[in-house]
Amino acid sequence: MVKSNRSLNSVVIYGDGACSGNPGPGGFGAIVIFPNETVQELAEYHPQTTNNRMEILAIMKSLRLVLNSSDFSSVSQIQIFTDSVYLIRAITQWLFGWKKRGWKTAANEEVANQDLWIEFDKLLYQLKLKNADAKLEWNFVKGHSGDPGNERCDELAVSMSKRESVDLYSGSIRGYHFDVTRLPEKKPLPEFKDRSNEPKKPAWYLSLVNGVLKSHKTWSECEAVVKGRPGVKFKKVTSQEEEEQVKRQWGL
Repeated sequence: MVKSNRSLNSVVIYGDGACSGNPGPGGFGAIVIFPNETVQELAEYHPQTTNNRMEILAIMKSLRLVLNSSDFSSVSQIQIFTDSVYLIRAITQWLFGWKKRGWKTAANEEVANQDLWIEFDKLLYQLKLKNADAKLEWNFVKGHSGDPGNERCDELAVSMSKRESVDLYSGSIRGYHFDVTRLPEKKPLPEFKDRSNEPKKPAWYLSLVNGVLKSHKTWSECEAVVKGRPGVKFKKVTSQEEEEQVKRQWGL
């Protein structure tokens, strides 16, 4: 086994999110590696969510686990690896300003995912209160680049979004099926293009139930038709060309 490059008394967290439809059914996957070299996997399914919410929850739920661990008081560093530029920039650059402005953006718009950011802000305070010496280090890891930790989290997140059964690992790092003994090389954080003030593309939903195609203005209308029914198909589209492509894929 390759020698670990983790810092002494550090916790390592990997997290990733997935979502079908965005919004739509989604899930997250996370890996927490404790200083005593035990590994805990986390994963959850959410029936109606977005990719960004799943990215946030993956790390937030992991940090909550670390906070409540018996040896947290001795942790000197928490190293976080995520492929979400949005999450890193929100925590390290935007959160203070959002909070100062009453959870409004610089354009005086409501902050997206405000409920999670308020909860995250409280969690950061609790971490600091319980162990002021535990420094958070936020690291960008490029998705689908072959890093074992990120790839496993992606696998968990996608499986959760599909409601597939997954065995979550809990035990020694030596018995873990994925080699997370060495941390990925640190990468520069890419630019984040904030499109929150851009006009939203018109979108609607298609459903195919018992061979009958229907168009729905909102997800709630579509969900009422497809929820709980086996063998149905549904898809969000943003143009007539995309709708025609979906129809061809469905054999219509």
